[in-house]
Amino acid sequence: MQPSTSPRPLLAALQDRTEPVTVWGAGFIGLSAACALAGAGFPCTVLDTDEHRVREINAGVVPLPGFEDVIPLAEARSGGRLRAASPDDAPAVAARVHLVCVNTDRAGRPVTGPLTEVLSAVGRARSGGETLVALESTVSLRWLDELVPAALGADPADDASLHLVAAPRRDWMLSPDMNLRTLPRVVGTARPESLPPARELYEAISEVVHVAPDWRHAGLTKPVENLYRYLDLVLTNQLAEAYPGLDVPEVLRLAGTKWNVPTFHPSIGIGGYCIPLSPRFAVDGTAGPDEDTPLPLVAAAMDWDGEHPARVAESILRIADGPIGILGLSYAPNARIVEGSPAARVAEHLLARGADVLLHDPYFTPEEITALTGARPLRWPDDLSGLATLVAATPHDLYADLPARLSALQDPPALVDNLGGYGAALRGTAVPYAEWGTPAARPSAAPRP
Repeated sequence: MQPSTSPRPLLAALQDRTEPVTVWGAGFIGLSAACALAGAGFPCTVLDTDEHRVREINAGVVPLPGFEDVIPLAEARSGGRLRAASPDDAPAVAARVHLVCVNTDRAGRPVTGPLTEVLSAVGRARSGGETLVALESTVSLRWLDELVPAALGADPADDASLHLVAAPRRDWMLSPDMNLRTLPRVVGTARPESLPPARELYEAISEVVHVAPDWRHAGLTKPVENLYRYLDLVLTNQLAEAYPGLDVPEVLRLAGTKWNVPTFHPSIGIGGYCIPLSPRFAVDGTAGPDEDTPLPLVAAAMDWDGEHPARVAESILRIADGPIGILGLSYAPNARIVEGSPAARVAEHLLARGADVLLHDPYFTPEEITALTGARPLRWPDDLSGLATLVAATPHDLYADLPARLSALQDPPALVDNLGGYGAALRGTAVPYAEWGTPAARPSAAPRP
């Protein structure tokens, strides 16, 4: 694919969908965006530093286990409009339209390195004509104000040919009724004049595009929407801690019968890329003196949540009197995503307290499980009979018959059910059962020394 050499305005080339688009990052967000753009008719190149991902995409294979049925790679490649390449692919780097979908977090912290590298490469390759750069990665307001112009080597206030767009990407991994076309998008631009090409690009792949007043409003949208959910989830877990003698999931179910009260289930932790990181992105760029906390509620929630895995480990140890098994490393079912894994953090605290921990996840090899968590690999289902306690952390489809397998054991382990999905099937059996957030999962014994 060659970059556009036509003197036609960028808007016109986007309208007839002949303008090549470069997508930076072949993860879930980047690859799904690239497939959507190619499916809409745009010639598209997706760039990634992972050579294995590049080879797999060019061979027609989705390189993200668990997302094979979600990302329409075969359809996108059928017309020859999609290819993958490394970030040193000169034609793609010199394109006029860029979607930046690289990770902006590492080990639970925001990181600017990958974003800076991409924007610097785009800035160096600019030839003076129109360039549109859309940020789909999660960013903070401070990054928009300072990092982006510095990395590009251009300020949109002084360069009318530079179209900067914030279009923070939402995902639908846990919502099977959604897809990229039906997902409502928020789009904002650094200058009003950049809005027409930005809308043309996003309305080609999205049924609903909400236009923000500018790119700062759009950029803050994702941290704030995830922050709302983060605070709700922290409150949910706090309620389970505060009322150990009550069935808190049942209280929340009853509270949820009020039409305007969304509720969640208590859990062993808040996982994923976006929600646990949302408070850090939201706080970065707030107005207020450095010594003050502009969002005190958020700061308090972060402090409490940081100690949650240790409290979970203590509760499990009050139940366990032998080897502890954990089912699920990925935070989301039927996917390979270790980032923000609650199971990994709980395993770390259990191991630090001397527990014998075994862990299984069908999307990770035994060697990866040990390297990522320090736990011994659990052989599914052979090792179930040797456990004293089993924590069902992630409801992968592979574990759908877990109740039947445990019921068939002569001496089954006690099951700690993170989200309460196995309780109905185990009712009336001999399997000791504790749904997280209920008194059975929170013994009132004194803490271990």
